[in-house]
Amino acid sequence: MKTMSRKRPAARTWLALLLGASVLIISCGGGSDQGTPVTPPAVKASLSLLAGATSGSGYLDGPAADALFASAPALALSSTGDLLLADTGNHAIRKLTASGMVSTVAGGKSPEPSPSIQGQYADGPGTTARFYYPSAIVSDAAGNTYVADTANHLVRKIDNTGAVTTFAGKAGVCGNTDGAPQDSTVCAPRGLKLDSAGNLYVGQSSYTYPKIRKITPAGLTSTLDAALPIPERSSFVVDASGTIYVTDGSSIKKYAPTGELTHISGDKDIQGTTDGDATTARFGILQDLAIDAANELYALDGLRSATIRHIAKNGTASTVATNAPEALGGTSLVIDRSGNFVASLSNGLSTWVQKYQRDGTRTILAGRPTQPDLEGPPPDGPGVDARFRAPLALALAKSGSLYVSDYDKSRMRIVNPDGTTRTRALQWPVGAEAPSWRAMAVDGQDNIYVASTASMRDSPNLIYRFTPAGQGAVLADVSTWIAPFVSGGRTYSYFAGINGIAADDAGNVYASGVNGVILKITAAGSVSVLAGSPGTLGHVDGPGSTARFAILGNMTLDQAGNLYVVDGLNDAFTGIGPTIRKITPAGMVSTIAGRADLPAGLADGPAGSARFAVASYSTYTAGGVYLGQDFGSSHGEDGATASLAVDSKGHLYLTDPVNSVIRKISAEGQVTTLVGQAGQRGFVGGDLPGVIHTPVGVAVRDSKLYFTTRNAASQVSLPQ
Repeated sequence: MKTMSRKRPAARTWLALLLGASVLIISCGGGSDQGTPVTPPAVKASLSLLAGATSGSGYLDGPAADALFASAPALALSSTGDLLLADTGNHAIRKLTASGMVSTVAGGKSPEPSPSIQGQYADGPGTTARFYYPSAIVSDAAGNTYVADTANHLVRKIDNTGAVTTFAGKAGVCGNTDGAPQDSTVCAPRGLKLDSAGNLYVGQSSYTYPKIRKITPAGLTSTLDAALPIPERSSFVVDASGTIYVTDGSSIKKYAPTGELTHISGDKDIQGTTDGDATTARFGILQDLAIDAANELYALDGLRSATIRHIAKNGTASTVATNAPEALGGTSLVIDRSGNFVASLSNGLSTWVQKYQRDGTRTILAGRPTQPDLEGPPPDGPGVDARFRAPLALALAKSGSLYVSDYDKSRMRIVNPDGTTRTRALQWPVGAEAPSWRAMAVDGQDNIYVASTASMRDSPNLIYRFTPAGQGAVLADVSTWIAPFVSGGRTYSYFAGINGIAADDAGNVYASGVNGVILKITAAGSVSVLAGSPGTLGHVDGPGSTARFAILGNMTLDQAGNLYVVDGLNDAFTGIGPTIRKITPAGMVSTIAGRADLPAGLADGPAGSARFAVASYSTYTAGGVYLGQDFGSSHGEDGATASLAVDSKGHLYLTDPVNSVIRKISAEGQVTTLVGQAGQRGFVGGDLPGVIHTPVGVAVRDSKLYFTTRNAASQVSLPQ
């Protein structure tokens, strides 16, 4: 960086005089505007962390140190030296350049919540293409990239212009048919390797079809005698002679080009970290194999860390590189042109890509490793020193502090306005079921209300009330209104029947859930139906029992006593799209935003035509729910459902954990995306929209909007 010269005081003096004169003119009113008050600049909305840290998985392009991945990606080196990454959980193919920037080159959109294959498969240029859990990647000398598109049962090709085509297989068809590209089928491809002649070898993670397939550069597919011993776990690599090395448990074996299988090193059933000859060597969890330019074999071994092991031709194993203690395992290993090792690593809390130089030094190429996941309760502390494990619901206490749920049912986290976090112990009633933590409410006396998660089909659905000191009691058993129901000849029940809770200052509690009703529970525990009909799903506005709801989510209550509730959590099952419903104190129901006739989506604009995504779709089978299956797990991003908050002006705020955004529904009926960018998951604060990760709980007071995000509580300063 250039330093400022010390020989220019005159210039700085002149600048100071000019600025001073400007200030003087403004303060005196200036010319004909004398006496006109100066309007202060508008306050810009901003995003910041309040407590916790947002490290972990995600989806964030940009400078390598800030990049986030869904999990440790599969790696390949391109002919130009770029590192290619198959980011499985983000359904994306990404690239790390030598300049240190990560970008998405193909795919990158989550699958549509639909049983149809069209929602997760598409050829085309770059990011218009769609993948479905791509889990392996290789690149040839001509600049073509091949991807194992696992859940689509395809091998895809990305040429050097970025165009994505289908190289082998038929979308959605698991098979083992050999032949020309238009005839061939593959099944759950999970491993890809290239030989020196440009032939592509495909490992299938299917016990029905465990054989390794071979695809010529012209696209002709054949089946080899070689197989993956443990299809969903075994890795393989091909050397210059056509020999295929495979992992079998904690051992390594090889197939000769003639198909003969022999043992190389280690013991299939005994794990360890011992170097030695073929008989005494022990391996841990063999994650990947790689061959260097000298045709030598190496393994990424991840028993308790991630180490690089060399396996000589006679089977002797030696450790050539060890990893820092923050790594608990790895996924993929490649060797660069200089003979250095590049591996994708993880520890349950963070994911990164690391280079091991031959001299023993290590360099982080992308991502940012953090300490492994904590054991025991996450610590309290000031601001970002505090830690959370799975915060979901939150509520505002009258004091201005936030009540934040976490993974442990015995604890409630309290976050002060300055971000300082402390823990309050909760005394649960004897024999109480665990809380769902999807919803939480606070009344005028700071009593806290949560619902139970039933551990068995016949377990009761309970509403709990906790005093401000943390003493709990059962307020009401609402099982009568959350009974199993029959649809299409099948009976459905739920592990968590109540998804939404709201409370007024007098201690009246409102509950919503999966059975199509809004319940009112008095402070004395008396339960009645405010709107809807138990077990009768639909979408009908109107008074009281004539109204119909689908699967209801979280709720909020405005100053006039009107309820607002998320409806349509499981639209793929019910056929009723996500909407926001309003229920007056008298029970009159209306739809204020969303389209019940369309599936979940993301569209801003007039409230009546806007579309919402309100629940993760990975926890159930679209179009059919198994008996007793819950609509989302009790905590974690896969089970996250949307939450609502309403401010004093009547504006609604809705979290969208699917797209990692927060939507605003204005009192005038316009829907906008206020916070976050669809398709990006991480944390980038400052000016809005920023980037956030799986927002769930939300609350608003005055000019502050609060929400839970991955491992943290965040805040938005709203413009006034």
